[in-house]
Amino acid sequence: MRATTTLQTSAVVLALLSTTPAFANVQFRIGYEASSNEYVVYMTPDSTPAPDMVLSSQVTIAVPHGTGTSRFEVDNIRTSVPGVSWANNSRVDAPKENGAADYLSFSLFYTGSRPPTFGWVAGTEKRIFAFKSPSGCVSGISLLNNSDPFNQLPNSTSTNPGNDFSNIGWLSSNAYTGNYGGNVSCNGTTVPVVPVTSTCEKNTAKVGAIVQETWVLNNLINQIQPATQRANMQKKLLELRGLLLCR
Repeated sequence: MRATTTLQTSAVVLALLSTTPAFANVQFRIGYEASSNEYVVYMTPDSTPAPDMVLSSQVTIAVPHGTGTSRFEVDNIRTSVPGVSWANNSRVDAPKENGAADYLSFSLFYTGSRPPTFGWVAGTEKRIFAFKSPSGCVSGISLLNNSDPFNQLPNSTSTNPGNDFSNIGWLSSNAYTGNYGGNVSCNGTTVPVVPVTSTCEKNTAKVGAIVQETWVLNNLINQIQPATQRANMQKKLLELRGLLLCR
């Protein structure tokens, strides 16, 4: 569930590696737009990558388990970023770890000959892609959390549903750290953005230290198996990230 580069793309990547990449965190949000009857996935980074060239990404959502006509289906996937497309290419219904949910994973694919530019701006939310469902708005749909029992590997289906985002300009192999904004709520309006914090750290030295610590925590989280420990570290990571975002 990862995009594959061509030889031409690999040459471009190698040529750009001389640019010093930055540490980064990226968080995801999902909302439902009543005006267009679409589910929308957003992302917010805490730094601007240089170069800004995406390598791969996966977004997994959890929906209430259903069968027959109540089974949640996806159609009309629309990208908001030129140069990429998204496909719902993996699905696991009611796994042993959580029989109340079905898990749908979306993967990014290049539509051109080189990794695309996302146009990231540090601290600014960006609309990434949208999709519709014959089921319409379903309350409770959420993005997969790091602490989700189905996301503890190895799982019962030997799959890797974890959310992912990698960019040449960011040092971490997976810059994704968590979600914000809550689950989908079918109240006729788009789920609002929940600010991480009302203030942010502006001291350059402290910001550098915080960025370094969030990178270390992110790598540690990816190696931790116990769900409780992962959840505690994720909470600390979100607190640190909040210091980097001005709202």
